[in-house]
Amino acid sequence: MNAHQETYRGCEIEISEEGQLTIGRKQIDYEFDSTRNTWSTRYLPYSHYDSLLALAKAVVGDTAEFVNLP
Repeated sequence: MNAHQETYRGCEIEISEEGQLTIGRKQIDYEFDSTRNTWSTRYLPYSHYDSLLALAKAVVGDTAEFVNLP
C-alpha cells in the first residue's frame, strides 16, 4: 500500500505503507471486504467505500468527533 498524507477539512489524514489509518493523530480501525472490494469502519456503520482515502474523508465529513479538530 502506498503511504498518503493530506489535510482534509482541517484534519490531517495519514495512511501508512502498512495500511494504518490515522485522522488527527487518532488511529482508525477499519475492515476490508475482499468480496465487495470495499472498506468500512465502525464510525460509519453500514457504509462501504471504494478506497481507504474515501473512507477517511467520509469519517472526517460525517463524524462529529473530527469536526473542528485543531
